[in-house]
Amino acid sequence: MLKKYLFILFLILGGAQSVFAQVNEEAQPVWAGSSHAIHTDALAKKDLLPPSGEYKVVNPRNRGSNKVVPGKGYPKTKDAARQSKQGEIKSKAPILSFDAATSGSTPTDPTGAVGPNHYVNAWNSSFAIYDKEGNILSPPAALRTIGGTFDGEDLGDPIVLYDEFADRFLITQFSDTPNSFLVAVSQGPDPVNDGWYTYRFETGTAFPDYPKFYIWSDGYYITTNKDSNTATTSEVVYVLERDKILLGEEAQHVGFPLPGINTNGFYSPSGFFAVGEELPPRGNAPIVYFQDDAWAGVNEDHLKFWLINMDWQNLQNSTIAESQTLGPSEGITPFLATFDGGSFTNLSQPGDSPEVDALQGAIMYMTPYRRFGTHNSVVMNFVVDTDASAAEHAGIRWYELRQDSDGQPWYVYQEGTYAPDGSDRWCGSIGIDQAGNIGMGFTVMNDNPENPVYPSLRFTGRYAQDPLGRMTVREESVVEGPSPNPSSRYGDYAHLTIDPVDNVTFWYIGEYFVNSQRRNRVGVFQLEPDDAVDVGIVDIVSPQDATLGASEEVTVVIRNFGLSPQSNIPVEFSIDGGPVFTEVYSGTIPRTSEVEFTFSTTIDLSEIGESYDISVATTLEGDENPDNNMYSETIENLFPVDVGITSIDAPTTGQSLSVIEEVTVTIQNFGGEPQSDIPVSYSINEGSAVTEVYNGTLEVGEQVSYTFNNGADISVPGAYNFYAETNLEGDSDTANDGTEKVIANLNCIPEGSDCSFGDGISHFYLEEIINENIPCGDGYDDFIGYSTQLDRSVGTFTVSVRSRFAEDEDEKFSMWIDFNDNGTFDESELLIDSAVIPTEDEVHSYEFSIPEDASLGEHILRIRAGDTSFDGDLNDPCSVIEYGTTHDYSVVVTDSTIVIDDSILNEAELIISSGDDNIFDIRMITPFEDNLRITVHNLLGQKLVENKIEKSARAFLYELDMSYAATGVYLIRVGTRKVGKVQRIIVQ
Repeated sequence: MLKKYLFILFLILGGAQSVFAQVNEEAQPVWAGSSHAIHTDALAKKDLLPPSGEYKVVNPRNRGSNKVVPGKGYPKTKDAARQSKQGEIKSKAPILSFDAATSGSTPTDPTGAVGPNHYVNAWNSSFAIYDKEGNILSPPAALRTIGGTFDGEDLGDPIVLYDEFADRFLITQFSDTPNSFLVAVSQGPDPVNDGWYTYRFETGTAFPDYPKFYIWSDGYYITTNKDSNTATTSEVVYVLERDKILLGEEAQHVGFPLPGINTNGFYSPSGFFAVGEELPPRGNAPIVYFQDDAWAGVNEDHLKFWLINMDWQNLQNSTIAESQTLGPSEGITPFLATFDGGSFTNLSQPGDSPEVDALQGAIMYMTPYRRFGTHNSVVMNFVVDTDASAAEHAGIRWYELRQDSDGQPWYVYQEGTYAPDGSDRWCGSIGIDQAGNIGMGFTVMNDNPENPVYPSLRFTGRYAQDPLGRMTVREESVVEGPSPNPSSRYGDYAHLTIDPVDNVTFWYIGEYFVNSQRRNRVGVFQLEPDDAVDVGIVDIVSPQDATLGASEEVTVVIRNFGLSPQSNIPVEFSIDGGPVFTEVYSGTIPRTSEVEFTFSTTIDLSEIGESYDISVATTLEGDENPDNNMYSETIENLFPVDVGITSIDAPTTGQSLSVIEEVTVTIQNFGGEPQSDIPVSYSINEGSAVTEVYNGTLEVGEQVSYTFNNGADISVPGAYNFYAETNLEGDSDTANDGTEKVIANLNCIPEGSDCSFGDGISHFYLEEIINENIPCGDGYDDFIGYSTQLDRSVGTFTVSVRSRFAEDEDEKFSMWIDFNDNGTFDESELLIDSAVIPTEDEVHSYEFSIPEDASLGEHILRIRAGDTSFDGDLNDPCSVIEYGTTHDYSVVVTDSTIVIDDSILNEAELIISSGDDNIFDIRMITPFEDNLRITVHNLLGQKLVENKIEKSARAFLYELDMSYAATGVYLIRVGTRKVGKVQRIIVQ
């Protein structure tokens, strides 16, 4: 029985916690139906149908992404909640680790749940059952083996649940024949030897993509990625009648909209999944989703909550209502949850493998809710980009929210972004045990060729008494993947559950790769202590890298890892393997807590530039786990004075840049003493330096962002080489004082192309330029910092490219070099015209020539590629193509045949300064001695001035009067007839 209700929306004025509105919306169900159970035999009595061995893409991602507004949203720089260093607490190795599935499906959708005696695992589109030692009890079989409503069904997206309040297992998947949720619930606690009740709950005309199941007192709740453009009025969250399902009786189901949600692409809200020994009261079942202020229509990053109240006796009395919003004023640190403008190819793997989906837009499964004596807690996580620049760095934003009592509002108890080094971390699954300890499994990957990490599975965690907002447990491996992902699809999720027998053991499953095979790995770990007596050192607080003296104190952190309080703990340390100094901490450390302890003995670390190995250990009698007793660090005595510029953060390549662009740099104190009043400077194209003073104080190792009071005039289109440095007196290492960056003022930047399907250039090779695994962003990328020389006397060159899409010879590319430096890439500068890229994921090479009279010096190269069967003109360098990319690079045109005087002139410096009434002073600095010529052209190519310049002292000088010229952009050239320098001026 199915029924589509008319949508009814109520506006309720109230005092809900929201910084966005004083009106909360409420709605009734807009869909209802019911399903009869079909009983099936126990698996032990069945002939198991083998899993399919064919390679297939399960639920191909034909999903839109949320509408991203370029440049909108916070943070603009770093993630303020980021944890940039691993925890100090040494973790235990996994209790158990085993492979649970090998599949040709992509992605595998790994899911699994642990019960009192079994671990049930499922993937696309199969399942298996193990005992809790990892031994197989029911071998891998197709999901259709279950029978009943599962008969002939293997579409996938399975979820396995263990309902510990009923001692039952559930296995689910979706179906499109018709659109439905298929649910199988075991008739008893033994999933092998007990039979199953199977149900089909239909969902109407729209397919229920990405379904996630949650347990609450009055129902099984389901969230979906469905009807994203009409989520405020269409059924997108469902509730199944749990009480009837557990009895194998006819069960109702309803569908609700999410009133007030802002989404227009892929999204995955979450319900609360009850775990522990006590169910929550019936009603007020929460649904939560994050909203990124980079999305259209979202003003602030926030978590948004709805409450569902079911009346199974009269479904029209059931409601869903907006309940509260947690934004920055309620403790939410701004986050960037959008990658590559919403594209699904995001994270770079080692080598030439495809970029991997970061799984943006989804709160990751599960969202465990647990009741404690003094409060209720829920934990959750989702992926964020911790680097707001074009370079991506995936980290995991996680939360513990608390509620002081049933019915009270939720609040942020703690949050953090786990990104402890340069590797990407994503696809997390998080849980909270009965002691309040939090465990989290995740995927890690790093494309650094010097230290590559293929997709691998690890875990971390924190103890309830630890400092808030940090995963304090050192990362531990479940399995290190030996191979890359052969596809961009990953996951689509991982799954962590907690053993209901002890409520402290975490069972985690995720996806990794061996050769071309996708494998699922189970890792079992525990944070809660097993030993009564277990202490050790977890950190050396001081000394740290600095300018050190002859009497340095040694302060360490002693942790009680055990279950019992400990006191009178012997602690010892040594330097470089020398004499051992032993003292006693006489205080008492409670269980799973830590204290700082300072030795009375001091040490001589006064030799500048020297490194010292410090080892510290506890030696408590009866310690049951000596593996975590010792901790070591290498400390360096730094030179006192050493500062430098680590990056030029602004300006960046753009359009219509102004005469006063802000120049922002990052200054770092590399030395061993605090520094203040630091001279900083920048110059453009080796011109005169702008020098100012940073008046603040930089502590040891600290960085600060500094914006110059005097901006840069880069209003004329073209490339600009910025150099910034510090000039602190007495600096011991001038090699790290400065850095440089090339930016460009372009006449057009065609942003907005879609490269999420692989269109465009993913790899680019030209002479010394090697740019591989180019991320898919908003269709345009600035690679002007990549440069190579092209000798025009050679004539012909080879460029090689690779695309991740090619079909029917429609994928093509064109390439220009802006020889006249007007930023418009004229038709005469088109060097490769609509060349076909015949096959995807292969490098193809093409020859091109540059003119014999090409202007010497630095120019911008533009390359555009895309699917020409869709909208957009590939050969219009400024237009937006529907599917593809546009990239800019730098090339320096040289000529090895020119005479030595010409070579000297090619290195000359042309400086143009503007005065009042459009009078321009032109100065060419060069050792060249012969006369030079100056020409002035407008952008139509008309020559307005040509004159001879003689050298005066060490420079060629010329005063150019443009006070009668029309307003606009003009090109100034100074040089011989063969070699010259060109700049643009603007007549106001």
